[in-house]
Amino acid sequence: MPISLIFRRCNALLALAALGLPAVAAAQPEGSPAAAPERISYSGTGNGWGGGQTEWWIDRSGRGAYRTTIRKKLSGKFNVGPQGFERVRAILQPLEGVAELPCDGMVTDQGMGTLSWRRGRQDNALRFNFGCNFRQPDSARDRLGEASELVEQWALAKK
Repeated sequence: MPISLIFRRCNALLALAALGLPAVAAAQPEGSPAAAPERISYSGTGNGWGGGQTEWWIDRSGRGAYRTTIRKKLSGKFNVGPQGFERVRAILQPLEGVAELPCDGMVTDQGMGTLSWRRGRQDNALRFNFGCNFRQPDSARDRLGEASELVEQWALAKK
């Protein structure tokens, strides 16, 4: 990774810490296309004591799937069209290109997950550790929760 890119990412994270989550957009890597990703996906666990797993994905056409084993086993597929994809992308867009969320210590037995954006053969991923004491308010966690709830609603909706 070029040193200039490392400095830009560090500066973006400092801006995140100083100004809040909207500054995260500046952290996108050089050359990262402004075009929509082909797919957005999430995979995460409940707490570290057998808390289950949640996974979901949505592609640019609006097709996707959801599966969870946290509290109950639930799963479903959906097709919400390109507008649905854009809704999920808009919720998560401030997190695109962020490599890491600043953390001041953590509880070790909490869940964790990875949110990914796929463009071509490249995935850009942001890892979450839900035991982390984030330096920022939980806006990143809130955005992930909002997107996950929307995908869950679509997948579990009665047809």
